[in-house]
Amino acid sequence: MFRVQRSYRSPSVGASRPVGTEVSKPGWVLETGPCPGVEGTGAYLPDEYLLSLKFLFGSSATQALDLVDRQSITLIASPSGRRVYQVLGSSGKTYTCLASCHYCSCPAFAFKVLRKSDSILCKHLLAVYLSQVMRTCQQLSVSDKQLTDILLMEKKQEP
Repeated sequence: MFRVQRSYRSPSVGASRPVGTEVSKPGWVLETGPCPGVEGTGAYLPDEYLLSLKFLFGSSATQALDLVDRQSITLIASPSGRRVYQVLGSSGKTYTCLASCHYCSCPAFAFKVLRKSDSILCKHLLAVYLSQVMRTCQQLSVSDKQLTDILLMEKKQEP
């Protein structure tokens, strides 16, 4: 499956060492096993990208990178081409994200993004976008009926 490790890699030497969870640390290297339909061994985020993420998204950037690091993002795809992401949040609750229309089912998205317009996205949606770019999300293929059931179950769980 996947093995995601946060580490610093010197571009000139290639040596690695573990780092903390702060975004201000030198780059992150995501090392993954095979991902269906995706080639490559992982993605390196240069320091300037990490600093930009921190500047644009504040603490959500760190939290989103932690979700990616914990392999919390799953792409669920159906034969008809529909794609839904499920993110296992830090609280243990699973949220549904629709990257194609910039939506997350979490309360923070409803409050901070839709109601107050304080942010452009939540940590779950940012984690989805980062996992797309870094090619680290897990993938699950389901039938169209199963995907419909997943979405209806999510709707029933909302208060």
